[in-house]
Amino acid sequence: MAETCKQFLADCGINPDRLSLEWASAAEAPRFVELITGYVNSIKEKGELGSADDEAGEATIRRRLKAAVVAAQARKPRTALGNLSKRLHKEGDFSKDAISEGVSSKILPALRAERIKEELLLVLKEGEKDLDELSSALSAAKEELEKPLAQLQRKGVVEEKEGRFQLAEK
Repeated sequence: MAETCKQFLADCGINPDRLSLEWASAAEAPRFVELITGYVNSIKEKGELGSADDEAGEATIRRRLKAAVVAAQARKPRTALGNLSKRLHKEGDFSKDAISEGVSSKILPALRAERIKEELLLVLKEGEKDLDELSSALSAAKEELEKPLAQLQRKGVVEEKEGRFQLAEK
C-alpha cells in the first residue's frame, strides 16, 4: 500500500519522499525517536507542500488531492489492488521490485484515470476550457483526456461547444 501511495503522490505532483513507512516495536524507543527526528528533518528540508522544485503548485496539489480522494474510492483501482494482491500471493513474490512493477503497471493507471476524470470536473467548475487548456491544467496528454471527456459527455455531465468544454447546465 505504501508503494501505491508513493507512486500516486508523484502522479499528483507531490514529492513521494514526503511519505515514509518504517517499523519500530515498542521495545525500540531510541529507534523510534531516530525515525521521527529523521522524517521531520527531511520534511523541513523540503519545505511547505508545493514549494519543492519537483512539486506542482499548492493550488494544483489541493485540486489533485481532492480528485485523488474520490479516485481512490472508485471500483477499478480497488479491483486492481485486489488482483495485484492475489497475483503476488499466488506467485509468492513480495519483493520490492515485484510490488513496484505491479503498482506502476496495474494500480497507478487505474488511479490516474479516475483522478483525471474527477479533476476534469473540478477544472470545468472554474469555467469552460478547450482541450489544450485542460491538458495543461491536468498535466495530461490530450489523448488521455479523450476517453473521460467522452464518458462525461455521454452521461450528460459535460458538453462541448465550438471546441470548448463546460459542465452541462442542469
